[in-house]
Order: sequence, then C-alpha cells, then structure tokens
Amino acid sequence: MSKYIPLLFLIFIFACKGTKEISSSSANKLSSKQLHKQMQAADFDFDYLQAKARIKFDDGAINQSFTANIRIQNNETIWMSLTGPFGIEGARILLSKNRVQIIDRLNGKYYDEKFGFIDNYLPFQTNLGFIQNLIVGNVFQEEISKQKHELMEDNYLIEDEFKGIQAKYTVSPSFKYRKVEMSEVLNERNIELDFNDYRFIEEKLFAMLRNIHFSENGKDVFVEMNFTKLKKESTLDFPFNVPDRMKN
Repeated sequence: MSKYIPLLFLIFIFACKGTKEISSSSANKLSSKQLHKQMQAADFDFDYLQAKARIKFDDGAINQSFTANIRIQNNETIWMSLTGPFGIEGARILLSKNRVQIIDRLNGKYYDEKFGFIDNYLPFQTNLGFIQNLIVGNVFQEEISKQKHELMEDNYLIEDEFKGIQAKYTVSPSFKYRKVEMSEVLNERNIELDFNDYRFIEEKLFAMLRNIHFSENGKDVFVEMNFTKLKKESTLDFPFNVPDRMKN
C-alpha cells in the first residue's frame, strides 16, 4: 500500500443551496500586519462542524474515490469516517492534540500514535490546529514572522520562510487562500493546495473544492476534495470503538 494512503487518512483526513460565489473585486494595498488581520477576520469560525466530502486519490499506481464524513470540535478533536462503494467504511480516524488513532478496517489494523506521527508525511512539524486549518481553509500561521507580500494580478502574494520551509500563499481580495505552496528543500518534499468554488456558508466564505498535490523525490500524489455538505453544530459526538480483534 502506498504510504500516501495513511497520509490521506490522517489529513481528511478532507447540499449548499442559495450560496454566493466569491467576490471578484480588486485587492487593495495593505501592510503585512493589516493583511494578516483581515485574513484572520475572514476565517471560517465554528464550535462544532460537520461535513461530507467526495475525495479522488491518484498516486500513479492507485486511483480511487471515496467519501469522507468529517466532524470537528474547534481546536480539540477531528474525527473522520472514510467509506467506499456501497457505504462500506474502510477507515475511521480520531485526532486530538497529542494523539492519532486509526482503525484500518481494510487491513484489520489499529494504530495508536503520538501526534508527531503525522510529521512523517509532511515537510514540517505540525499540530492539530494546522490540520484543522488545512481542512477548513483558515489562516495557517497565528502570527506574522518574516513574511513579505506584494500585489499581483488582483491577488496578494505572500512569501515566508520558517524552520527550513519555503512557503508561498496566494490570497484573494476577499482575504481567502487561492493557492498555498510549501516546500522543504532538504528532503525534496512539496505540497500545493488550490482552493476553489468559494461559497458563503452562514455569512462566511468556504472553499467547496480543493486540489492537492504532494510530491517527494519525484513521486507525485494528486487529491481532489469536493465538499458536498457543511454545517455548523451546537455539539457533536465522536464515536470510536476499536474492535477487540485489533487490540494488542
């Protein structure tokens, strides 16, 4: 099995009527601090979130589609159930601040790891908040470091470097990501994310379509994530029962 299959499990791992497309207005010149503040104000805020997404996965050897049911408690828990044809669950994932748990029903295995396990698949150290922002499309960095930005074709182009990672963010006039590029030169790892089909969900913009490209040492993986349902909730449960036969 490709190592990117568990990566996809970890990250996503990832019917809206009466919605409105993202504004096409022009970007205005802002300082880095002002831009960052506007991006944070445009974040999709919630206490609990429930979503469903259709996912297509292609690494050259495996090409498959499945459905991800996602539940999130803001900054506390990410729960995912991945189902294939006929609604049969292939995996269930539970992420907390310090822990990663995966029930791999396809291979009859259960994984219980520290959160740093995810770093084996990404070009940087991460945390629960980053994975949540990746799914929701919110601002990745809480504070400005040494970012520099410029206006380019009615978008803001932000460049940053942290912990050996080179990052570029293309941000729309509505202060939402259009594209995110991150690369780790040392290990030749790269991630590109395109955020498309923005719609208003409860007065906040949300990208219903994501195109994700992972590459490492010449190996390419493409993921398309298309959200079909999205709803804020007052509370949610996160069922996660490990079968006895999978326990050590």
